Amino acid sequence: MKRGQLLLGIVGILLSAAAVFVLLRQVSAHELARNLRRANVAWLIAGCATTLLSYWLRAVRWGEILLPEARVPPGRLFSATMVGFLAINTLPARLGELVRAYTLARMERLRTTTVLGSVVIERIFDLVALAGFWALSLLFAPYPAWFRWSGYLTIGLSLIATGVLWLLHSAHYHPGSRAARFLQLIPARLFAPLERPVASFTAGLRVFGRPNSLLSAGATTVAMWLVSGSVFLMTAKSLGLNLPLWSPFLLAFIVCVAIMVPSSPGFIGVLEGSCVVGLALLGVDASRALAYGVLYHITQVVPVVLVGGAYAIFGHIGMRLEPAVEGQIEEGRRKE
Repeated sequence: MKRGQLLLGIVGILLSAAAVFVLLRQVSAHELARNLRRANVAWLIAGCATTLLSYWLRAVRWGEILLPEARVPPGRLFSATMVGFLAINTLPARLGELVRAYTLARMERLRTTTVLGSVVIERIFDLVALAGFWALSLLFAPYPAWFRWSGYLTIGLSLIATGVLWLLHSAHYHPGSRAARFLQLIPARLFAPLERPVASFTAGLRVFGRPNSLLSAGATTVAMWLVSGSVFLMTAKSLGLNLPLWSPFLLAFIVCVAIMVPSSPGFIGVLEGSCVVGLALLGVDASRALAYGVLYHITQVVPVVLVGGAYAIFGHIGMRLEPAVEGQIEEGRRKE
């Protein structure tokens, strides 16, 4: 692990520890345990199953983004997605995104940088969705200044990231374009070492040239986030909370913005704290809000650990057995 990644991991762990400390100062462990014991397990199981469905839709969207470069079976996309998110929940500094790209690249014999380009496009779709949640939340109630500014920041990041990716795509696939002329301003000696990896990365951005694939990925993004947002309501039902139907827009935005901040693997403390902040805006007291955060965290982690762990273990076993199987086939041919 590089020094920067190690430092980022340490900072994340410290921030998560601070979040846990602050939360437990507000709510006693006894109150938290009492609220957790009252939870309806059936709703939590439904939340876990719905989370898995959202990951399947995420895998389908990933396939749409990769379609201009390669047609990948949904099952392989789903397995790589689950292994990647398992890594996101266990490794620091969001290294799981690299694991996800590497896993699919190895299975499909694609270049890792190309697959990584498609992962970045995925995140652009998610940022746009979060900006939409922020805008929809403002329709229902007035919120503090920090909420408004975080929305403006999200929109700004979406526009900047989209602009940079479009610049790379246009310069690579349209050599005579303004984008290509702009990149030519970079001194050749500086750009030469990056030329091959940038070209490989840009291959993962080919969806920019396919409007139908972009529309399909956008529609799948809407479906994915609606399914994912319903888990917020299921978690509320498990505690007997009656949240408004529009509350997932607010909670999804706050939770996703919070976990962008460096934190410990699994976003411990930070995810719970973001739920407390979001539910406070809806008038929910801190004790039940913290229990809600813990239960929602369970619906997000348990499916990833079980399914992603199974894919990781059996995938590893399959890799180990493959040479042995090939050896047996070769031996059989020699006997014939």
